Amino acid sequence: MKVIHWTPKENKSQILEKGILITDTWISCSILTPFKNLNRWWLDFLLNDKEYVGIIFELEKNDFPLVYDHWIVDGYSETNDDFEVISKTRNSLKEILSSNPKSVFGNLKELKRDYEQTIVWRIGNTIDDSDYLDKDGIYKSNYKKIITSGLKLIKSNPKKAKKDFFDNPDFMEFVFEDYEILLFKNIEPNRIEKVIQSNTNYSYNDLMNEIKTHYNIV
Repeated sequence: MKVIHWTPKENKSQILEKGILITDTWISCSILTPFKNLNRWWLDFLLNDKEYVGIIFELEKNDFPLVYDHWIVDGYSETNDDFEVISKTRNSLKEILSSNPKSVFGNLKELKRDYEQTIVWRIGNTIDDSDYLDKDGIYKSNYKKIITSGLKLIKSNPKKAKKDFFDNPDFMEFVFEDYEILLFKNIEPNRIEKVIQSNTNYSYNDLMNEIKTHYNIV
């Protein structure tokens, strides 16, 4: 599984020489996909005027445990009475493990399974919205029913699943737009496989092809 770490261009030389070093708790990456819009989602979301480059490398056994989830688990902000941010704190692995244990993955197999299940769940949720209000008026989801609906569509109509979901960049952006991987160990420079410019139309198909093969989607 390959990931990409976006960093200001002026950091490129130092990273190629010393690697990606953790200076504050963790480093943020995202899983590489066949879709340019998703690969650079964080870059567009941050709307930063700086010029960025993408550092691409493969996840290895020593990178685990790591965190994979929506960005909201990565830290918290303190605001004043005018709701202006006055300080930001990054959550440690221990804090995330305590507050969001399902976000922490111990190995690549677990991470791949969750990534795949997220796609299937979102397909099921799109075609069969099983959300309901509980007795306290809180929306809940019937997870098993939604997964079953997603699997049923994939198996009964693989062409539709491929066209409308697995190969659809807009759908995949909807599924994974604010997900990130948090790594808590440095990345040595010899692990860097490629550095791309922010406007490079780079895609990585191996992971998605592996998932589509699993479901016999051609």
